[in-house]
Amino acid sequence: MAAPWSGISLKKWVKERKQKRKEEARLYRAEVHAAVSVAGVAAALAAIAAENAAAPAGAGSAGIRETAVASAAALVAEQCARVAEAAGASRDQVSAAVGAARASTDAGNVFTLTAAAATCTYGSHFQAT
Repeated sequence: MAAPWSGISLKKWVKERKQKRKEEARLYRAEVHAAVSVAGVAAALAAIAAENAAAPAGAGSAGIRETAVASAAALVAEQCARVAEAAGASRDQVSAAVGAARASTDAGNVFTLTAAAATCTYGSHFQAT
């Protein structure tokens, strides 16, 4: 059986291995950051949906629909937070991102959160290929 570094020097093989491990760690951190960012966007949307459901509605069926959307958005946000933790994010990291996102529900902040999450998601997928 041939050695894994056959054809190249041992020094070069060690250097390439070290570089590959650094890239794998960078990709892992990017994926975790992307998952946390998406959880933040989901939390912001859930907070907005909850605000809309709590607002007095003129029609009865519109209020029920808003409550159902708020409930569904909260479920999606909770699942995104679980996925972020499963991806390797700490509970503190996820709760800080979710708390910040819930506190900033104006349009500008939601656009910023969405753009940041899209960039993180694109970056983690771009690095994987």
